[in-house]
Amino acid sequence: MRVRVLRGRAGPMSSALRVVRRAKRSGQGGILLITGAAGIGKTAVLDAVRAEAGSAGFVVGASKADEVDRVSPGLPVLLALRSGSQPLLSSKEFEDVVTLVDQPLLFVDRICALLEEAASRSPVLLAIDDLPWIDRLSRLALRVLPARLAGLPIVWAFTSRDRTDRLAEESPGGSFYGVPIEEIALNPLDLTALLEIARDWLGSAPGAGTRRMLEGVAGTPFFAVQILEGIARARAQGRSEDEVPAEFVAGVRRQLAVLPSGAAELVRLAAVLGRPFGFEDAAGLMADQPPATVSELIEHVTAAGFFEPRGALIAFRHDLVRETVCADLSDGTRRRLHHRCARHLLDTGHGALSAAPHAVAGGRSADGAAVAILGAAADEALASMPDTAGDLIVSALALTGPDQPGYWELGIRCVDILSRAQRATEAVHFADSLLGKAPPVEEAARIEVFAARALWLTGRLTESVGRIDAVLSTGQVSAPVLARLRAARALAVTRAEPAESARVEAEAALALARATDDRPALETSLLALAELAKNSGRHAQSLFYFRELRTVAGAAYLPAEILVLHLLDRYTEAQALLDAARKDAESQAAAVLPSMAHARIWQDFHGGRLEDAEASASALVTLGAELGDRVYELDAVSVLSTMELYRGDLARARALLTPYLTCTEVDDDVRGPGLILMRGWLAAVEGDVAQALTVLGPLLYSAREGRSWWPWWPGWMPVFARLALAGGDARFAEEAAVIAEEGAARNPGVPTFEGLALHVRGLVEGDRKLLHAAADVLRDTPRPTVRAAVAADLGRALLAEGHRDEGIVHLERAGQLYHDIGIGPSLLAVQETLRGAGVRHTKWATGAARPRTGWQALTRTERAVTHLVGSGLTNRAVADSLGLSPNTVGTHVRSVFAKLGVHSRVQLANALHSREAEPSGPASSSAGRG
Repeated sequence: MRVRVLRGRAGPMSSALRVVRRAKRSGQGGILLITGAAGIGKTAVLDAVRAEAGSAGFVVGASKADEVDRVSPGLPVLLALRSGSQPLLSSKEFEDVVTLVDQPLLFVDRICALLEEAASRSPVLLAIDDLPWIDRLSRLALRVLPARLAGLPIVWAFTSRDRTDRLAEESPGGSFYGVPIEEIALNPLDLTALLEIARDWLGSAPGAGTRRMLEGVAGTPFFAVQILEGIARARAQGRSEDEVPAEFVAGVRRQLAVLPSGAAELVRLAAVLGRPFGFEDAAGLMADQPPATVSELIEHVTAAGFFEPRGALIAFRHDLVRETVCADLSDGTRRRLHHRCARHLLDTGHGALSAAPHAVAGGRSADGAAVAILGAAADEALASMPDTAGDLIVSALALTGPDQPGYWELGIRCVDILSRAQRATEAVHFADSLLGKAPPVEEAARIEVFAARALWLTGRLTESVGRIDAVLSTGQVSAPVLARLRAARALAVTRAEPAESARVEAEAALALARATDDRPALETSLLALAELAKNSGRHAQSLFYFRELRTVAGAAYLPAEILVLHLLDRYTEAQALLDAARKDAESQAAAVLPSMAHARIWQDFHGGRLEDAEASASALVTLGAELGDRVYELDAVSVLSTMELYRGDLARARALLTPYLTCTEVDDDVRGPGLILMRGWLAAVEGDVAQALTVLGPLLYSAREGRSWWPWWPGWMPVFARLALAGGDARFAEEAAVIAEEGAARNPGVPTFEGLALHVRGLVEGDRKLLHAAADVLRDTPRPTVRAAVAADLGRALLAEGHRDEGIVHLERAGQLYHDIGIGPSLLAVQETLRGAGVRHTKWATGAARPRTGWQALTRTERAVTHLVGSGLTNRAVADSLGLSPNTVGTHVRSVFAKLGVHSRVQLANALHSREAEPSGPASSSAGRG
């Protein structure tokens, strides 16, 4: 009888249980990563950790990832949440989460909230065996959730054969996004441990022959157990122990050979199926056998040591057994069995995604059935796993050719899906490959429509226009395809041609789209006009088009609409849309997209809530890395770099920006303007005005062509004017003034633009009256940084002309704004000017910079979060209270932990209560919104 004792793993278990006990004792969670070669005992250690955690009062959820389940979105995570006698999720909660697998960010948010509630009741251990086989949605969840749930007593336990798994690779230095990691590398067992295992199995000390065989297993527990099982059977059957094969593969072959033919076929089918299965699956796969016979075959195979029960399912005792069986199959047999598995999964309602791995493994050229399965699976995967959808459609295309029915339609879908998955380079490659095979004219035109989308993503705009023109010159395409080509061309030229000519083309494309009533063409042409209006600084017009886009495409363009409202000084409307989106985040995926987080950052940043903007930007950098969305990540990094400049930390500002200056994942047309602006600003702050003018000059002198957003982003032209005056560059200064005036002309009635035009012209001409007029107009702008800047410039101009008292009033107004917003260098500059004017009193404390650690290091929002979390509120409840996203609250919580040196919410609450109990401690009222 097998004795389940874990031998030779006292050290690894001690390390693992230290993490478990820490979570139980102090509330600090962590990650266990158990690594080692196949058969080394990872699952055994994980099972032992689960058992110990369960005994310690943890709620335990566990699952095992399988190769064929990589196309089932979220399955390992979902199974772990619903496993065991006390599942982490109720059946209702589980059903609700399952409906979100096609909306990844909502899926993660919902699980995050549910786990937070569970961990507030008792500690949690979530274990997933064989991490490398998890699907993309599960991988996203496991990259996000540990950090978002930092400070809660949740232990995440994973096994992996090595660190080449991407999730493991991203956890260097003992932490993963601030969550401590305990990596347990399992080494081969020594002979003493193997002999102890032998005694457990055999009931007595092993003989010399057994010892010799154990010496040959290289310390691998699995091979040792196979030998010992064979010895035990040999003893029971009265055979010599020496008959037990020393080579495991030979043993598997021998065991298969002595099975009845039907049983051997069942083993091979189960190996190819690749996951635990029930009796119904076995009966379906062995449809030529009556159910009673199938039941007998299962008993034969289990008795032979291939299978073991796992709850209501049956599985191979170890992956190595299954892998060995598969490796021993001929190519023809393997393809035949994969076809059988695919057909069974489809016939039993599992869907094309479940059958797809078998279609890939069993498919061959001109295999229409495999192509159909893969095409259907790609469609199923597109919403939740676009990258997987791309892999599937590429696999489908590889199995067919131009002489096969449906080839061109499949090729068009391939380019479409790859571009939707933002695999733009591949999309263009396949488009070119298809076009090289001489498709019919209509199909060639449709290929170019989707290629144009990919070329837009890569910034290859001139190429896109040329390709579209080549198709249009044939004059042989249908009206809907013509409308889509015209719309795609119009979108491309918004960045490739001057604004006026681009506008004519975009308006013509919109008219054609309306005439043909083609929705894709209508959406693209409206986007072209909206982008063109934004890049030309005509923001009311841009808002009109984005709002029409909302009626055509839903909430997809809502974040862009919110940004345009910012530019029109309509912050109240923008905030209302953001609030509505936050409330809808439970049901609308668009509300939690990076683009919406991006809109929130600028709402807070330009509204003077810099701490909230910084926390949101930090969260967006993480989210961008998680989703591979580098465009928003770049913008968020610019905000973080700006915040360091506002603190006066030039070195950190440059360090944040430097890795992105050479980023090749985003085209220069997208990343260029923002990064050039930041490079120029950094040079100016560092005192190299000449370099700043050199860097920024090309950007400024091409600004009026209307190919980019940046000239009409309020705040840059006063910076440019000051730089030009400092460097003695009259032409540069005049160009800045003209662009500011053009911005006002294009946005009549918008205080920010009208005031900035007066401000910049007043700076360039040294005209105090213009600066006074600018300050009067800018009283109505919702942007406190803009009000502060004009007050400071007006105050200095008044001092220069001898109007000391009035100048001091404006300088003090500027100083108060800079103090309230938190822009230290600008405040210091104002104070220096005031001291030069003989004002000696210290109105604002600006001595030492805010410390990096301790209670004084906390921002106002962090203090508010600290009090709410310390009172027991969940991240979602804190987010609702402060009007933030749960993701941003999680960022604040991690920042608070780092500054206070605590590792859990329990420790945070204790520290807060101790602080408040001190006579000099802050009262609860000290916390408030930043």
